[in-house]
Amino acid sequence: MGQPTFSTFLRAFGKHWFTAMSGGASVPLAAFAIYLSKPPLKLLFAVLAVGCLVYSCFRVWHDSVNELMETISGQSAEIERLKHRDYDEEHRRLAERKLGALSELGKDLIWFLLHHDRTESDELRRRCQHEPEFNDAIQRAREQDLVRPTMAPIVGRPGYQHFWEVNPQFLTVLQDLSGRRNVVYFR
Repeated sequence: MGQPTFSTFLRAFGKHWFTAMSGGASVPLAAFAIYLSKPPLKLLFAVLAVGCLVYSCFRVWHDSVNELMETISGQSAEIERLKHRDYDEEHRRLAERKLGALSELGKDLIWFLLHHDRTESDELRRRCQHEPEFNDAIQRAREQDLVRPTMAPIVGRPGYQHFWEVNPQFLTVLQDLSGRRNVVYFR
């Protein structure tokens, strides 16, 4: 849903204007007002038209408030869902200690893997902006049990490809801890 504008109001208003104007009471009264030339009936028609205008505005307001309440309810449910984490405070502190043992390059490595999932080892090395420290960073992250190597057969020829990925035991907590990081060492 975009910003509310006058044109979006008119579109929403027009949706209900036709319904209000063609309602059961407005059509017969409008026909009587056209056929009769007495001022009280013309006044009645004017009052009816204003009533339809007010009712149509009410319908637009009613629908927008209902839509807003549904959105808020959905967001509240999402907030409650996000409050429940798949780890406890002790697991969080453990992950913080493990992250604290890494260099900045190692922390960038974790962030990269969190955002790119399992990555082939050579590709990961190519993405590293400071190659001399790459092996040390990957080994420290491995020693801390934050990342793990995996292998997959190479299709069509003998051999295996080597990959690195975040340890699933720490995936959720690391996602929460990584937040917005100004990554320097990986692109």
